[in-house]
Amino acid sequence: MEDASSPQLLFFGKFKISKSLFTLLVIGFTGFIFYLDVITRDFIAFDVFYFPSLLLAAWYLGWGAGLLTALLTALMWLLAQWDAGYFYDLPNAIGDGCVHLATFAMVAWMTHLVHKKTVLLEATSKELIRSNNELEQFAYRAAHDLQSPLATIHGFAELMEEKQKESGDEETKECLVHIDKSIKRMSAFIRALLNYARVMTREAPAVPVAFGEIVRGVLEDLHFQTLEKKAQVVLDPLPTLRASPELIELLFQNLIGNALKYCEKEPRIRIAAERKGKEWFFSVRDNGIGIPEEAQKRIFVMFEKVATPRKYPGTGIGLATCQKIVERYHGRLWVESPPKIRDGAAPQGAGEGSIFYFMLPAV
Repeated sequence: MEDASSPQLLFFGKFKISKSLFTLLVIGFTGFIFYLDVITRDFIAFDVFYFPSLLLAAWYLGWGAGLLTALLTALMWLLAQWDAGYFYDLPNAIGDGCVHLATFAMVAWMTHLVHKKTVLLEATSKELIRSNNELEQFAYRAAHDLQSPLATIHGFAELMEEKQKESGDEETKECLVHIDKSIKRMSAFIRALLNYARVMTREAPAVPVAFGEIVRGVLEDLHFQTLEKKAQVVLDPLPTLRASPELIELLFQNLIGNALKYCEKEPRIRIAAERKGKEWFFSVRDNGIGIPEEAQKRIFVMFEKVATPRKYPGTGIGLATCQKIVERYHGRLWVESPPKIRDGAAPQGAGEGSIFYFMLPAV
């Protein structure tokens, strides 16, 4: 696609115009300002009204055209002062004309520099978007393709387990236990990576979604975990908003799953929403181990984990996925962790539970 630097055409959004016609329009506009400057007989200072021609010429036609426009504009301004008696003081007129010429030329040069920087920034931005899209596609394809060899390894491990039962080799049994754990960790990582890549690459149509129904479905999926940990979940009324049911389900799966995982006692979870103006503020509150203040932004970065990996296994992708889902709907996700209170003091470190907030537009 041609851009504004094309030798034949200039593009203004969806519109295009030839450079010759554009040049005539700039000259015509400058002439119109000159005419107004003459007929007002210097009762109105028209200096600033010459600037649009300079800006347009320097931005769309380049530095050379901008300099020529500056010369033309300075000459027209000088001629406009003739009828006002300005040339009775010729040295002053020449000096003032040089000042205006320098000013007009400086405006044209600065406009040209800003345009060059803008073009460079746009090119860099397009390259970054292209690179990110390629990286997201690669992550999705790599994670998807890894599922097949992992399933093959799992199948061979099951065959080895059957032979081990016949031989009774304890050393082989121990090796198979480690293999099984590694396969499960790798499988969880691939699923998390696929979810993240799906959020980034998939076109998810927005339809009316009853958030309460989505959360109840997630709680049914986590039924055995809630029973095992004797968790209590309170679900306040939630609104219906336009979104992708799959993405909202994935969002709550991660947030509620973390609330269950990172808790060393019987989990108490409350999910609520409150409307403030044109935005809905959702919250998922738990009584878990909390998150240190210095780590409350870092946990949303890919592969970042605050808790001990051995005690709380995970991929470090879940919260990054949540953030991308919320950002997809022009929202924001953050966490707060009230400090633990001991003897009237609030020590540094993790808080008493966490509250994950996310904001979504009401319409």
